[in-house]
Amino acid sequence: MKLSKISEHIYYMEHDPETDRPALGYIKGKKGGFMMDAGNSAAHYQLFMEKLQENQLPSPRYLSVTHAHWDHTFALWATDAVTIAGGKTNKELEKMSHWTWDDASMEKRLETGEDSDFSDTHIRKEYTHRSDIKVKTAEISFNGSMTIDLGDITCILREIVSPHCRDSVIFLIPQDEVIFLGDSYCSVPKGEEWVYDKVLLTAYIDELERIDFRHAIKGHHPPQTKEALLAELRAEWKRL
Repeated sequence: MKLSKISEHIYYMEHDPETDRPALGYIKGKKGGFMMDAGNSAAHYQLFMEKLQENQLPSPRYLSVTHAHWDHTFALWATDAVTIAGGKTNKELEKMSHWTWDDASMEKRLETGEDSDFSDTHIRKEYTHRSDIKVKTAEISFNGSMTIDLGDITCILREIVSPHCRDSVIFLIPQDEVIFLGDSYCSVPKGEEWVYDKVLLTAYIDELERIDFRHAIKGHHPPQTKEALLAELRAEWKRL
């Protein structure tokens, strides 16, 4: 995994499908760094810190997550940064903080639909010892939107309707015309299929069309231009 620079202020580490590690992002500002998503484990987070050091970038002052799913949040406990999440996300994390990770409990959550086969498989791959799993809420939560001023660059945290989950937040960096999507563009796993909800996908496309950006960093796929992203989503919509 390498750290790539996508604009003047913004870097990202690509996703790793082996254990469902999403892309992690970083904004370099005069008032400190801002990390986008926490990672799926302390090991994932630490790898990102090593990449920052290799590129002579300081550890993040702030860290915010795009939604509550395990692969984006399970390293929240491992950071010294000020942590931020949407209000809906923090409620989900609070609930998950009481989960246990023995086989019986994980199987029960599959039966109730609280978790998916896809997540279950990759959690077991990422964590040799599931006793290492720690779920923590963010220190700061917001509803609607929130702006982080990093001096020469700002990041707008904004809740968005998404076909992937009910608590999606995107990060918009207007000066660099970059948007960090997390998994907001994704469908949801149902058995071995990944399925879009047409109503939610329609609303999501409509919102993205109104946002001014040139490049999008995606949670589990390579970055795209706005035009390519919208073309891909419209093609998915037509298949429904």
